[in-house]
Amino acid sequence: MIEQLKGWLGAKLNGISLNIDIVNGCVLACPSCAVGSIGRRPSHYMDLEKFIGIIGKAKEESLIRKVQLYIYSDPCMHPNLDIFVEVCRVCNIPVLLSTVLQHTQCDWRKVIEARPAEFRISFAGWDKMKYYQRGADPSLFNHNFAYVTSLPRYPETVWTLIFHLYKDNGHEYHRAKALAHLHNLKFVAIPSIFMINEKVVEQSYTDDDRELISHLQETPEQAIDRMKVDHDYCLLWKQISMDAKGDLYLCQLLYEDRFKLGVNFMDLPVKEILKRIKHHPYCHRCLAMGGHTYQYCYSEISKYDDPVGVAEAKRSKHRE
Repeated sequence: MIEQLKGWLGAKLNGISLNIDIVNGCVLACPSCAVGSIGRRPSHYMDLEKFIGIIGKAKEESLIRKVQLYIYSDPCMHPNLDIFVEVCRVCNIPVLLSTVLQHTQCDWRKVIEARPAEFRISFAGWDKMKYYQRGADPSLFNHNFAYVTSLPRYPETVWTLIFHLYKDNGHEYHRAKALAHLHNLKFVAIPSIFMINEKVVEQSYTDDDRELISHLQETPEQAIDRMKVDHDYCLLWKQISMDAKGDLYLCQLLYEDRFKLGVNFMDLPVKEILKRIKHHPYCHRCLAMGGHTYQYCYSEISKYDDPVGVAEAKRSKHRE
């Protein structure tokens, strides 16, 4: 009850987050991600008018803490990404971007000039890139990295290189860290996780999933057992997730169509959306298994220098 009250107050004071896949699709099919493990959704690009309507409606009905322009996609695939970022900036809403620096359609210079709150580069090293970021090309990454890091910087944007740690890529940690520091990027190393929450909750792994999990520093079950806290509150109850058509999903951790709420963001008040999310029967199943805590491996990456350590400290405090 205390955690639920804190969550309610936090939403009132700090606002809710919007997770928006402005592109239904990704250039990669990473085995730790639902795109690689379950399959691709039908391709679709959100149009600007739809996005402006979503932001306008959200602002009228609630306080918006931030907008994340990706869930299971690379937003740099959208040719008008800079305008989407600009819409949020004009509305004083921090907007977060994440890219794998592969084939994109945006104008990176214009995107950076639009001043996102975070420009995150997701990276798993060079040697194992073609496995952990399936479909990626190390030489293309190097080329695109050199270009984007040569662009002008603005104080509104945090530039971050996220290094995803597995059992067998730790030897590239120092090389990746040196690259980040050379180009004045914040460097954060995080233990990789198996991101497909429905498979974690339901224990419905395929052989390919188990192969990927064997490379993680700890299995989902080991992590959940280590990280469980004594409350039945989920941080994702303060977030709203949708695809490029504006169709709502239960949360950003769940990918399959069965987790669609059956309604578009534009057709339901924010208050009612949050109520439907919180009272969805699958939430109780996920909470009971601890699936929600597995996704709390680290705190906000752009906010903390040591997001893993901060998350551990928060969990320790909850256990006291």
